[in-house]
Amino acid sequence: MEKREFTTIAEKNRVVTNIMNEVFKADAFLLLGHQDPDTDCIASLASCALLLRKLQKEAVIYLPGPVGEQFNYLLAICRYNGIAVRYGDDPVSAGIEALVILDTPKPAMIAVNSAGFALLENPAIRKIEIDHHLQADAAYGGDRDLSLVSEASSTCELIGYLCFKIAKQKGLAEQEFFPRNIALALLTGIVGDSHMGKYLKSHKERRFYQIFSAMFDKILLEQTHKDSTNLASMEAIFDAIQRFSVREKRCFDHILSQKQEAAPLFFIALNAVGSEELFNQYEKELIVNVFKAAADTLAEEHGRLGLVSYYDPPGMSDFIQFRLRRGFRYKSLDLRKVLERLNISNGGGHPGAVGFRIRKLDVRDLDAYIQQLITHIGAMEGSGGTRPL
Repeated sequence: MEKREFTTIAEKNRVVTNIMNEVFKADAFLLLGHQDPDTDCIASLASCALLLRKLQKEAVIYLPGPVGEQFNYLLAICRYNGIAVRYGDDPVSAGIEALVILDTPKPAMIAVNSAGFALLENPAIRKIEIDHHLQADAAYGGDRDLSLVSEASSTCELIGYLCFKIAKQKGLAEQEFFPRNIALALLTGIVGDSHMGKYLKSHKERRFYQIFSAMFDKILLEQTHKDSTNLASMEAIFDAIQRFSVREKRCFDHILSQKQEAAPLFFIALNAVGSEELFNQYEKELIVNVFKAAADTLAEEHGRLGLVSYYDPPGMSDFIQFRLRRGFRYKSLDLRKVLERLNISNGGGHPGAVGFRIRKLDVRDLDAYIQQLITHIGAMEGSGGTRPL
């Protein structure tokens, strides 16, 4: 079923109540995110797991593979709090009673191994979903009555909203319910996904970003010891998650050297040979992270739009990956509309950033396809209309 915004506050409250009841009832949860997890996805997994541990529940996080080293502090916090992190084909813990699907636009994008897939397919296992993707071909992955899907700056913002609801129901004040680590994980997703609020478009998104970021920033500051080297503000968090390792910087510089310009954007398009050479030198997780950063950089340098694309290596998938990013001062084009109007079904994102993938067999000439794509984006930017590729 296609995801949609709640039509009434009462409808949203019913779903939140259902989720709280399920959280209080079950004892063991498996948390799933999307393939190639980004900042909000990783932070959502961590913050939701920490929330469950706060409620004395067992929480297991599944990741398809290692994540960027800039996120190690989140996983270290999880392990310190007794949260198991499983990778690849690792077995998930026995006794899982419910699943939590986080920050994932549609079921096909859920990162899961065979053990987790069996739980997804089991109708007796209840499936909570928390997500902020609403347009393009976004579809529910969780049980409809347990799906908190709504417009927000990030999925972490929605988890923060749920935290406040639970704290209120249990009669707790903010200071009692929100330990430093939950505030830190939530802020990571909130500031990371929106680039400190720069990429938000709607008044609602900006208003709630300001409310939640200020709340958690205050909690983090108050609960971090003076003279500590720990992250103590949302500015420090943002700096940390933007930091490159030496290998990432080398990969980033190589990718950015391929930059080209074609109105209305800067773009980088690696062909099959160039992509394979890159994958021979660097691991997939590093490349995915660096390409996202490259799209951001192109958009800011150009002032309007940045586009990157690369081939997945042979044997890994049959797709070409694309990411389109909008400069934070450029607000006139909601990039989700690009996917809708070009009938691109395999993708999703936010007003300021979308990712999508096209089957390699459907693109005989990458350069020609990129030029077609750029032409249609330019036409859409100018007139608000376009036609399918």
